[in-house]
Amino acid sequence: MSEKNIGWFLERLEETDGVEYAVLVAADGMSPDYTPRLPQEQAEKIAAITSTLWAASRAYDRETGGGGVRQFVMESVDHISLLVPAGENTMLAVCTSSPDVDIGLISEAALRLAGSGDHLGVKTRVTSGVEAPPA
Repeated sequence: MSEKNIGWFLERLEETDGVEYAVLVAADGMSPDYTPRLPQEQAEKIAAITSTLWAASRAYDRETGGGGVRQFVMESVDHISLLVPAGENTMLAVCTSSPDVDIGLISEAALRLAGSGDHLGVKTRVTSGVEAPPA
């Protein structure tokens, strides 16, 4: 989990009626934190998939002149998934417990939490490259 100790933010969201779990996702596909109901391995997979969906939604938005993505909603047979920007270089993935939940209530709670961007953001990760020896 996170070195920032922000799990309690996500736990508050998990307490919202109809929320199954939430994952904080960095733009690079890593998960700085997630709610306790979710095993780490599943949180990591969801984080990787979420970053891809978010990138695709932003590309679609640019192509169609949408003006920026506020949230991404995917309705499945058994639940609804919601992705919202959460802070610097992060987004929040929320999965509901069923498709019949009050998605407005959940969306409002997720956006309220995401408004705590100072706590949820992460710095851009920079990898140090190894320079090739001169030819």
